[in-house]
Amino acid sequence: ARYKPRPAPPLCSMPGDADGDVESLLQTRQGFLSKLGGGQEKGHKWNRRWFVLRDNILMYFNSPKDFTGFRDKPSGVVLLEEANVRESGEGGYYGRPFTFVLSHSGGESVVLAAETEKEMVEWMQAVRTSRLCVTDAEAAAMSEAQRQQAAEADIDAAVHRRADAEAALATVDKELSEVQKTHREVEAEKERAEKELKELMARFKLRKSLLHWRHRKLTFSFRALVTIVFEGRIDKARGAKASADARMAAAQQELEAASAARQKAEVAKRKSEEMYVRELELKKQSEAEEREGDRLAAHEADLRAEAEQEVGVLKQAGLGKLSLDRERQECLDLRMQLERCRAEGELLQTKLKRRVPTGKSK
Repeated sequence: ARYKPRPAPPLCSMPGDADGDVESLLQTRQGFLSKLGGGQEKGHKWNRRWFVLRDNILMYFNSPKDFTGFRDKPSGVVLLEEANVRESGEGGYYGRPFTFVLSHSGGESVVLAAETEKEMVEWMQAVRTSRLCVTDAEAAAMSEAQRQQAAEADIDAAVHRRADAEAALATVDKELSEVQKTHREVEAEKERAEKELKELMARFKLRKSLLHWRHRKLTFSFRALVTIVFEGRIDKARGAKASADARMAAAQQELEAASAARQKAEVAKRKSEEMYVRELELKKQSEAEEREGDRLAAHEADLRAEAEQEVGVLKQAGLGKLSLDRERQECLDLRMQLERCRAEGELLQTKLKRRVPTGKSK
C-alpha cells in the first residue's frame, strides 16, 4: 500500500486546558531521525543522526554517545521560532516515506524522515508543541519577543559556559603538554641510562676478556715453570712410561702368539678327533665286510659241496644219454654260478684287504 499523508494533529493548548497532555508533550524528546544532507530539500543523501528536542531548540548529534547532557556541543542546531512544520507530499522525498519538513520564513528548510508513521506524527506534534507552548508559567506570561530575548540570553550563557569549558580544556592541554614534556625527559633519561648500561656492559666484557687472557698466560707460564723445575723427573717418568709401554707391547705380542698357538692346537685336536672317529667307523665297516665275505665264502663252499654231491649221484645213477646231457647242462650252469660266486668272493676279499691297511695307515 502506498503511503498516504495523515492530517496534521491539533495544536497544543495552553496551560490550564489539559495539564497532563501538555506536560507529556513538553518532556525532552530524543531519538534517531534521518536528515537529508545539505540541510535543504535539494539534497540527495540521508544521514542518520541522534536528535534531542528541548523547548524551542532541536539539536542533533552523530550518535547517542555524543550526548551526555545539554552542555555538550551538538553537531547542529535548528531553532524552531517561526518555523513551519509540514508533512511531505505523497511518496516523500526520493521515494522515502514518513518524511516531514521544518521550513523557516527566510527560505531555509530541514528535511527529516522517521522509521514509522507513528514516530513521524509524534515528532511533528512535539515540534509544534515546543514551538507554540512553554515549559513554565513565567515563560507563559512573556511575549514572543521576550521569549526570544530569553533564548538568546540562554545561548549567550551557553557560549560563556563553552568558553569556560574551552579554558578548562586549554588548562588540561597545558597540563598534558607538561606531562608529555616530563615523559620526554624521562624517556631521554632512560635512553641515557641504557647508553650508560651498554657502555658498562662493554667495559665488563673487555675486562672479562683481559682477565681470561691473563689467566691463560699465567697458566702457560706456570706450566713452563713446572716443566723447567721438574724436567729431570719428567724425563725419568717418560722413560719409565716408555719402557712400560714396550714391555706391555711385548707381553701383548706374546699373548697374541700364545692365543694363535692355542687356536692352532685346538684346530689340530679337532682334526685328530675327527680322524680317530673316522678310523673307528672305517674299522667297523671293514669288520662288517670281512664277516660278510666269510659268510659268502662259506655259502660258496656249501654250494660247491652240494653240486659235487649231485654230480656224483648222477654219475652213479647211470641215466640215459638225454638225462646225462640235461644233467651235464645243469652242472655246467651250476659250475658257472660257482665260478661267478668265487669271482665275487675274491673281489670282496681283495677289497677288504685293500681297505684294512688304508684304515690302519690313517
